[in-house]
Amino acid sequence: MIDNEDEKLKNLMKLKAEIEKDLEKKGLARGKKETQKASSVDETVLKKLRENIVVSAQIKEEDSLTLYNINAQDYASDLEEIERAIKNFQMKTSDMNRKIIFEGLIDLLHGEFEKAKNSFSKVKSIESYYNLLLTKIYGGEEITNDITQFLKGYPDSIYPLLLLLEFELLRGNPTNIEKVLSILAKRSLFWSMINALYTNTATDDNVNKAIRERVFSSLVVLLSVYIDPTKEYPIQSHTCLNVHKAYLRGETIQAPNWCLFGQLITESRRYLAGYKIELERIKRFERAPETKLFLGFFFYNEGNYAVAKEYFRRFERQVEQYKICLKPLKQSKIGMEQFTGIPRDFEELKEEPSGILETIQSHKDCDFYIYFRDLEFVRLVFSEEHCAINYNRKMRGSI
Repeated sequence: MIDNEDEKLKNLMKLKAEIEKDLEKKGLARGKKETQKASSVDETVLKKLRENIVVSAQIKEEDSLTLYNINAQDYASDLEEIERAIKNFQMKTSDMNRKIIFEGLIDLLHGEFEKAKNSFSKVKSIESYYNLLLTKIYGGEEITNDITQFLKGYPDSIYPLLLLLEFELLRGNPTNIEKVLSILAKRSLFWSMINALYTNTATDDNVNKAIRERVFSSLVVLLSVYIDPTKEYPIQSHTCLNVHKAYLRGETIQAPNWCLFGQLITESRRYLAGYKIELERIKRFERAPETKLFLGFFFYNEGNYAVAKEYFRRFERQVEQYKICLKPLKQSKIGMEQFTGIPRDFEELKEEPSGILETIQSHKDCDFYIYFRDLEFVRLVFSEEHCAINYNRKMRGSI
């Protein structure tokens, strides 16, 4: 079953590459970025941006027909604020199609997938079709063929690419995620910054350009701190923004059960402090590669090497490429600093690793950090809704 899915996705990516080449010939896609030297962030623009996002932005009805577009206008609004805005649009609009779409978005936020699909199926528009396929993804349906047709029908639209990206994000497939990001990076300065963060090549120049696109303002400011830790960030009520702010500052994390990033930090810190880990809090995120890595280290520390080996093996197979870094062990448990805060003082392993477990066993008295492409930078774009809808219950199976 998984092999068949992978074959379909390979064909899908091949098709997308062909479409992208076609677009470049027609002049519809941006050419390759010119290599530029890193520059300091435009402080004047960043300061204004910071001031503006303290107060929730006014989102427009006509630009709020998908959750993605709502977040692009006002990333700082939390789930309750978004739902209130959508309900307000639904009551006030005189456009019947928009009214139906808003009804579907409210059902989607509540995890009422069948009701949401019924609403989106009634409206013939690209936004409604995107919402319909997104609902199917969140509901665990196989939509590879649907995405293929969407790509063919709308080759110059961002929506099929966003669907493909979230589909791969939920599958935890870094290789295909990188391929989709590289395409999105050619079309948007904001996505170019996300791609640079994902590939660990981001500079101040990426932030400067993303600022000027005037989308996802709060997120751009937050991510600028990952590039330059001296930057300040205003307090928000938004889960993703506050969890990452606390992570960057080394503060206590206040995260709901559905927050993958926050729960991994919280449980790893509890574990290092000598408390038992609540495994059920973690296992709902098991599809994500970082969760497999976490569980590999946890079971190794618990002396259950067979289970640890299996989780490490599944992590390695999922991410394909990774680097092992190490330093002298300063506490009783290895691997947990990977999740507690930004790791420091680790050095890359000089020899070619034969595997994570094998490396751990051959380097006694060392702590370990595994570098791989961080899906969280991509997950952040889809905001609270992505995790709240998908992780409020256990995921259906794991890879």
